[in-house]
Amino acid sequence: MKFTVALPELQKALQKILPAIPAKSTIPVLEHVHVVLAGTDLTFHATDQEITISLTIPVAGEQDGEVLVPARQFNDLIKELGNAGSVEVSANEDSALISVRTPTGTYEMKGLDANEFPAIPPFPESTKADFSKEEMQRIANKTVFAVSTEEYRPSMTGVFFQFASNMVTAVATDGFRLSRVIIRGEDRFPDELDVIIPARAVDLLKKVDSEVSMEVSRTHARFTISSQTITTRVIDEKYPPYQNVIPSDNDKTLVVNQREVLSAIKRVSLFANTNTRHVRFRMSERVLAVHSEDEDSGGKGTETIPCEFSHDTFEVGFNYRFLEEAIKNITADDDPDLNVQMTFSTPIRAVLIKPGADNDSLLMLVMPVKI
Repeated sequence: MKFTVALPELQKALQKILPAIPAKSTIPVLEHVHVVLAGTDLTFHATDQEITISLTIPVAGEQDGEVLVPARQFNDLIKELGNAGSVEVSANEDSALISVRTPTGTYEMKGLDANEFPAIPPFPESTKADFSKEEMQRIANKTVFAVSTEEYRPSMTGVFFQFASNMVTAVATDGFRLSRVIIRGEDRFPDELDVIIPARAVDLLKKVDSEVSMEVSRTHARFTISSQTITTRVIDEKYPPYQNVIPSDNDKTLVVNQREVLSAIKRVSLFANTNTRHVRFRMSERVLAVHSEDEDSGGKGTETIPCEFSHDTFEVGFNYRFLEEAIKNITADDDPDLNVQMTFSTPIRAVLIKPGADNDSLLMLVMPVKI
């Protein structure tokens, strides 16, 4: 196998496939990238047996072939070669010796026989849905933060996609917070399809650079982004009835500027107890006071910002990290004025957070803490 490739293109390709390479595996072959050259197409395959990523880039091919390349070592070398010019890569398939040549140096590394790589199974018959780049980025960016990391609740370790013909609802929750995103599509989505996609796979979709085709089979999901595919097992569990925890009777409404409230939380939380992470909101008709203190150290901080509040006075406590992660997901795309609307009922019931504009496509929920 022998080819020449531009360094920037090779570096981008490696960054896209590395997430499927385990940091350390009991199966050494999984720490390698399967590299296949056919004409001018260079294809990479990487897998940790849960997620598989494949990617094809154009190169100047001289001799077809395939080999397993040690992923981390190869990536580290290519990164250090800079981001200009090209590199020549060749491999002896009998000895699996890989050679990398630049105008100033030659490097060799030992690979493995390509036949040792796990076979990539064909994708079975599936149901398909298409997303624009912006739609998929929105779903990924606004849900993954709320996914549970507790393995004993497997259904909540993924993002729940609930399709109806004219819309898809994506939901993530860890039991303490929830985020729901709605994408409307005018009959371009499957009807009555529910699937839970592992958070790791959804996280890889945050920076897609083109349209995304999503295919779902009984056991797997595949996302095709231009010349890249991401294949993952789906979570074969029933998602909890999340609708039941979204309150419909929150009668107290706070409207505040996103930048102002985020800045206040960040500064005041410096004085929060590192274990409880508590901050307190004290609301009146025109003023929101954000307060935190640590009885162990004696430190405390309070900041006041303007607001609009529909009630006389009200106090509620939060884990500041949960609150901050929710609020920062409201962007100018959701509300050009960057207003945040929060609704409350009692200090111990779920708080709803959404853009200040009349926009139901994004809804987040945070459970308060006792103060």
